[in-house]
Amino acid sequence: MPDGRVVVVIDPADPLAMLPGGTVETTDASPEATLVREAAEEAQLTLPLGRIERLGWVYDATGAVHGGIGECARLRLAAPITAVGPSATDPASGRRYARLLATPEQAAALHGWGDHGYQQAAQAARLAHEQWDIPLAARSPITEIPTEGIGR
Repeated sequence: MPDGRVVVVIDPADPLAMLPGGTVETTDASPEATLVREAAEEAQLTLPLGRIERLGWVYDATGAVHGGIGECARLRLAAPITAVGPSATDPASGRRYARLLATPEQAAALHGWGDHGYQQAAQAARLAHEQWDIPLAARSPITEIPTEGIGR
């Protein structure tokens, strides 16, 4: 977001905070293409494919977020948001996710990422500031995402 906050999606039926993203499908050319597709499907966000940056990865022993798929690594990516569409149902899950804005620090706390996650959130904030001239997010309350005035 232009003010340095990130979008968090929450399934109201199973209140688990998540970042937009998901499993690479055979039609995706790269993990970055997966993020562009998933962000559009889950949160109606437009991300510029050529401006996505890799932050690192997180080991997941069970893959519980994806239904217990087993041991995997989840790649962490960051991208500026260029547009936000009206809330819609995710075609993959059939669910309409709540979209919230949070500072990177709040997102790390909501996800229970621990110290490593806080470091990646701080890295994402620095990268957004340095690469895309997005201000570092001030501590602010978690709020619903606006659909007006987005674009860079």
